[in-house]
Amino acid sequence: MLRSESKNLKDKTITGMFWSFIERFGSLSIQFITNIVLARLLTPADFGLIGMIMVFVAISLVMIDGGLGAALIQKKQPTEQDYSTIFFSNIILASIIYVSLYFASSSISSFYHQPELNRLLKVMGLILLVDSFSIVQNNILIKKLYFRKIARIKILAASFSSFLAILCAFFGLGVWSIAVQYLANSLLKTILLWLRTSWTPIKVFSKNSFKELFGFGSKLLTASLLHEIYNNFQSLLIGRFFSAKDLGFYTQAYQMQRIPVNTLAVVVNQVTFPVFSEMQGNVETLRSGVRKSLKSLVFLNFPMMVLLAVTAKPLFILLFTAKWVPSVIYFQILCLGYGMLSIVHRTNINVFKAAGRSDLVLYLEIVKKVLGVLLILRGMQYGIIGMIIGLSINTYLEFFLNGYFVGKIIDYGIKKQFKDLYPAFLLSLAVGIIVYVTFSFSNFPLLLGLLLQVAVFLIIYIAGAILLKFGAVKIYWSIIKEKVFKRKIYSS
Repeated sequence: MLRSESKNLKDKTITGMFWSFIERFGSLSIQFITNIVLARLLTPADFGLIGMIMVFVAISLVMIDGGLGAALIQKKQPTEQDYSTIFFSNIILASIIYVSLYFASSSISSFYHQPELNRLLKVMGLILLVDSFSIVQNNILIKKLYFRKIARIKILAASFSSFLAILCAFFGLGVWSIAVQYLANSLLKTILLWLRTSWTPIKVFSKNSFKELFGFGSKLLTASLLHEIYNNFQSLLIGRFFSAKDLGFYTQAYQMQRIPVNTLAVVVNQVTFPVFSEMQGNVETLRSGVRKSLKSLVFLNFPMMVLLAVTAKPLFILLFTAKWVPSVIYFQILCLGYGMLSIVHRTNINVFKAAGRSDLVLYLEIVKKVLGVLLILRGMQYGIIGMIIGLSINTYLEFFLNGYFVGKIIDYGIKKQFKDLYPAFLLSLAVGIIVYVTFSFSNFPLLLGLLLQVAVFLIIYIAGAILLKFGAVKIYWSIIKEKVFKRKIYSS
């Protein structure tokens, strides 16, 4: 019986990972293509203005969810009262935050010395109200591991909103084209979640439900809020002390780095958290699941980040034209610093959440972000590059903090994680150096050179992983045999 349940959970995990990956890859690919087109139609200053706005919108979105969504997923058997209570809580909180942003918009535009931000923030703030109506529906689908539905909804919303943005940019609406994209995506996603989810709220607001869920979720809220403020801290400083154009270059680099990182990171967050929550009563099973997840994920993430750093310059010129070359150095540092270990952090934090240790998530988040702010402020003396280096140093410090406490919970601490991670890390860096040095002396046309770098990197990395007998190779090969080859056999 236990073996059957374990196999069922494994199948759900693999299927969930697959569809969550499809959703992220599809949505971000659409965003990526749209970004290429918009980067050619708009200016770096336009992207800088949106970067200033999104600091406040992103932080507000975290506040609306309030960690209560995670509390619903973590709870074994949430009731109808739980769902409805959180639904109305989200709407009330979103309304309060939007009104606050509306009246603060003039002060924010004065802070940045950008008058146009006044109207932009009032319009972009509507995203908060729209999203608040669908947070519970989205969490229900996640809890049930219905990632196929989520994938279809989000890809459709991303496609439609991107088409509108390009159309608006073509007709000369400038920065408002990006605002239209965000709003349209939020509105269509909310409508589709209501149409594809059978759940509707009942007229109930339970104080007991709110108190119980908020007890767990409030700590995650504070931790998530600190994390989001920290992630946008550099944008805030660059927007205030540098130009909108400088922030545009940084924003483009940051967004480009987030596309591959978020594809894996969101998959990890959406799938491993509910799966780890199912395993919370069995430490040995949880430890085994975390270890396999980490080894298989960094096997993809480490080489991807190094490859992007190596090919950054031709990539940016081909995609965005030469006017975006100042973004390249920012992008390279972000990939090798912030991007490399982001997957490891997400996985470790999900262990804390699945074990019900939201208090630990909060305390660690405070320590890590205080250190990060100090390093960023110190780096600011050397300009934007110094700030990004400070961010990257703190990312590596976070690994040791998270790893230490994961070791206390499931006996999979710093040493054991490092032992599992360093082979892929060193192989990725070694292959990256070989490819970078080799092609530095070549004179291939831009596109051909880029394709050759990618091909050579992948061939050497995969060959090296097979020769060194990486455990992740076996994991992916078993999935391919089970999910691809078996289907072909059955269909024939």
